[in-house]
Amino acid sequence: MNVIYIDVLFVVNFFITFFLLLITAKLSKRDDKMKRTVLASFIGGAYALVILCEDLNYAVSFFGKLAAACIIVLAAYKFRDFKTYVKEVCIFFFVNLLFVGIMVGLWLLFKPKGVIINNSTVYFNVSARVLLFSAFTAYVLSALIIRIYNSKASAKELYSVTVFKSNSKIRFFAFADSGNNLKEPFSDYPVIIAQKELFGGIDCRRAIPFSSIGGEGVLFAFKPDRVEISSSAGSTVVENVYVALSDRMKKGEYQGILNPKILNI
Repeated sequence: MNVIYIDVLFVVNFFITFFLLLITAKLSKRDDKMKRTVLASFIGGAYALVILCEDLNYAVSFFGKLAAACIIVLAAYKFRDFKTYVKEVCIFFFVNLLFVGIMVGLWLLFKPKGVIINNSTVYFNVSARVLLFSAFTAYVLSALIIRIYNSKASAKELYSVTVFKSNSKIRFFAFADSGNNLKEPFSDYPVIIAQKELFGGIDCRRAIPFSSIGGEGVLFAFKPDRVEISSSAGSTVVENVYVALSDRMKKGEYQGILNPKILNI
């Protein structure tokens, strides 16, 4: 007979949900807020009590997990629009299924003691130290893989960038340059460099110091309401970013330069 401790069950799945939400934020390029992530993780921990139910049929288990994913994502991330919300739910649900699939595979292969899987929910009867170390290691590896993938995928690709400010929006093409490591000095937000003539009349109040092969100087920037970045891999919306204007951009197929860190948020 397997013994399941409710407190261990909740804590284990709280941390699993927490790290899965961080991975989801990386994949969907969302700015994860700690308070919302913790709240959503509490919901994930509470949903784990479904493991105590009698074996549910596949349909009930699947749709129950999907409904929980919808609620957790809504709690974790600010709602923008329905399309973005569905995308985030799909990513979170996929990450969950991937995690459960890996755990089921390991369980069938090694039959480790202290691991129980029921109704697509995982229970680990292990020490807190082992649990935290394993979860943190899994998160670091996942984040590293995502960062490497994003950097390679964006190396030669042009991005469609739409900047929203007040009641106007400006669209242009930009590429991700590893040499652009500019950040706004007070907020530490990444900076997009754009052609100055695209943004006539916009008040730029932030000074961004820079240094390059050609020398040093200052670019003036503004904080947009949001920036939408699109590529062949999909689109994402970024809020914590500044746009610096330059009149030294070369005329060509692009009118902006992205800080690659924007693509790994």
